[in-house]
Amino acid sequence: MLHKLLIILLLSISSSIYAQNCKLSGVDFSDLSSEQTSVLISAGAECISPNKSAVLPDFNKNNMATLCTEKWSKRGVLDQNMFNYCMNRKTDSYGDLNYLLGQSSDVPGLGNILQYGINYWYEDEGWDMVLFEVKKQIEGYLDVEYLMSTGTSASSLKDCKQQWLDDDEPQWGMVRYCLENK
Repeated sequence: MLHKLLIILLLSISSSIYAQNCKLSGVDFSDLSSEQTSVLISAGAECISPNKSAVLPDFNKNNMATLCTEKWSKRGVLDQNMFNYCMNRKTDSYGDLNYLLGQSSDVPGLGNILQYGINYWYEDEGWDMVLFEVKKQIEGYLDVEYLMSTGTSASSLKDCKQQWLDDDEPQWGMVRYCLENK
């Protein structure tokens, strides 16, 4: 329970660093926090989400130690070798993810891809599966970019993106699959 609370807190803190602009009854509001934006949206405002860049939260060694302990303990006995392997994997994956994000800054919606990976995998698996998800979606985007350069129609892309791509669940791998099977 405490672990879930920490994740929710982390996500709410990270989402509040993005200032947004909204319009309600002809009045413009700018540089709003996520809480202010939520209130305006509930009142019927139109809000424009900024292009989120990927901001990787700090590595939390205690969270990763808890995951590895739970995964590699049996009847109250910790397999120390597997725990050490698990911790090294979580640490290495975090570093690799940080590097990948830096190398992929031109991928549109990279912040959404990262957030999707965190939401989907972090709580149960940690950084190694977040890295896997982010890599998978970046590769999907690059494949889509290649397919478009080889003559795939823009209307097919529009249809596939409409079906598989949104801010909360950016599934570039599925967009690629959709295009390949049209």
